[in-house]
Amino acid sequence: MRIDKVKINGFKNLRGFEIELDNSKLNTVLLGQNAAGKSNFLEALVIIFRDLDLRVNPLFEFEIEYQCKTNNIRIVGNPTSSSGYEFFINNNDTSMPKAAFYRNKSEYLPRYVFSYYSGVSNRLEEHFDTHQRRFYKDLLDGKDDPMRHLFYARLIHSHFVLMAFYAFGNENIKKFLNEYLNITGLESVLFVLKRPDWFKGKPIKGGDPRFWYAKGVVKDFLSNLWDLSLAPIPSKEKVRLDFLHSPDQEQLYLYISNQEKLEQLATKYLTNANFFKMLESTYISDLIQEVRIKVQKKNVDGHVTFKELSEGEQQLLTVLGLLRFTKEEESLMLLDEPDTHLNPLWKWNYMSLLEKIVNEDNSSQIIMTTHDPLVIGGLTKEEIRIFYSDEVTKQIKATEPDFDPKGLGVAGILTSDFFGLPSTLDRETFNLLNRRNDLIVKQDSLQLNNDEKVELNKIFQELAVLGINTTDRDPLFEKFLIAMSKIEDFRVENLNNDQRAKQNTLAQEILATIIKEEKDDLH
Repeated sequence: MRIDKVKINGFKNLRGFEIELDNSKLNTVLLGQNAAGKSNFLEALVIIFRDLDLRVNPLFEFEIEYQCKTNNIRIVGNPTSSSGYEFFINNNDTSMPKAAFYRNKSEYLPRYVFSYYSGVSNRLEEHFDTHQRRFYKDLLDGKDDPMRHLFYARLIHSHFVLMAFYAFGNENIKKFLNEYLNITGLESVLFVLKRPDWFKGKPIKGGDPRFWYAKGVVKDFLSNLWDLSLAPIPSKEKVRLDFLHSPDQEQLYLYISNQEKLEQLATKYLTNANFFKMLESTYISDLIQEVRIKVQKKNVDGHVTFKELSEGEQQLLTVLGLLRFTKEEESLMLLDEPDTHLNPLWKWNYMSLLEKIVNEDNSSQIIMTTHDPLVIGGLTKEEIRIFYSDEVTKQIKATEPDFDPKGLGVAGILTSDFFGLPSTLDRETFNLLNRRNDLIVKQDSLQLNNDEKVELNKIFQELAVLGINTTDRDPLFEKFLIAMSKIEDFRVENLNNDQRAKQNTLAQEILATIIKEEKDDLH
C-alpha cells in the first residue's frame, strides 16, 4: 500500500490541495507551521478510506492514486454525484462498476489504516468510531473472527503490546525493550475484569456465566486465561469516575503469576499479533477495567508496575508494537506527532526504529507529522513534504524541499527551508548580533560617532564572553556580512517562500560581486 498522489477540495483548509509522495519510500514526514494543514491531511486520508470501507458517499471532493498489492488504483470521490465514486484500476480509462470494486475490495483497499495522535484532541479518533462499534457488536454477537480495517491506537494498547512482545521470545524485541525501556523481564500480570455495561443481569445463550455471559472468541480467551490464573477472585470495588462519583463495580481478578504462564496462554494464538488482537478484543468488549503488569527494570531494586513508566515510554512502545503487528499487511500508517513525549535521543533514533520494525515489508507506508528537527536529521528530501499557505492564493500547498536535511545538523535544519527560523540563537543575542552588524556597516563607511564606537566595543566584549567573536573572521566573509547588512531584505525574520528565494538570489549576487572584486584586485 503506497500512496502516489492526492487531490482534496473542500475539507477544512484544504481547498484545491494537491500532494505527490515518493511511493518508493517507506516514510513520508510532513513539516510545516501550526495550522498549515498537516493534521487535516492525515484526517482527510482517514475519512477517505473510512467511507470507502463503509461504502458511504464521500464527504468532500478528492482524487487519490495509490498502489495496493499488484494494482494501480485511482479513485475519484464527488459527494454531489449519484454514485459518489469512480474507480479506475490499472490505468484503465473506463471506470469500474462499484459492485465489481467491492467484490474485490480486499485487493483494492488497504488491509489496515492505523492511526495514532499524541495530543488531547479526539477529532481524529472519532472517525474510527463506526468501525469500533461494528467490531464491538461482532464480538458481542460471538462472531469467530471479527475484522476491522481502521484502527486507532491508545495508550492502553501499550500494555497489550508489552504482553504480546514477552509472550513470544523474540530476541530483537527483548533487546529493544532492554536498550530503550530498561525492561529486562516481565514478572506478573493481573487482569482486573469488570461487569460490562451490556450485561443486564440475565443469562445469554452461548455465553459463559463466569464472564457475565461473554460469547465467541472473547469467551474462549477468558476461559483460557481462567485456567492459567492463580485462584480467580471475584470482588466488588468502588471505582473512581471523577471527584464526585465512585460507584460500586463487580470485578474479577485473574492473576498470571509469571512469564511462563503468559507464554502458555499466548501459544494458543500462534503469533504475537493474534495474541494482541485477543487482548484488545477483550478490552473492546468492555470487560477489562485495567491490567496491572509488573516488570523488572535495570538499576531498580525489586519490580515496578508498567503504569510507572513515563508517557513517552508507553507512547514509543504503543506505536512500534502496533506497527510491527500490522506490517506485511498492505497497511497505511498515519502518525500525528508521535514523537511528542520522547527524549532527544529517542527522537534522534526514531526513524531508524520505525525502519527496523517494518524494514522487511515493502507493502506498507508510514505518513507522519513532526515539529522536531531531530526526527528528520537522517532523511532525504524525497521523504519530506513541507506544508505552507501560499501568500497570494492563501491555499495550502505541499512541496518537496530542494535539498536533504541529512548532514545539516539541528541548527542547519532549523534555519533552512524546513523550519525557517532566522537563527537558533536566543532573541536577545540575535538582536545583539544584528546591532553589531549595523554598527560594522557604519564603521566600514567611516560614519561611526564616538558613542557608537564605545557601543561596538562593548558588544564585541559581550559576544566574546558568549563565545562569538569576529576579530579573526575571514576577510571575505567580513565583506559578505557588511554587504548583506546593508540590504533590508535580509532583516525579514519570518520568511515566506518568495522572500527566501529572493534572499538566496541576493546572496548569490553579493558573492559574485565579492569574488569579481577579489579577482580584479589580483590583477
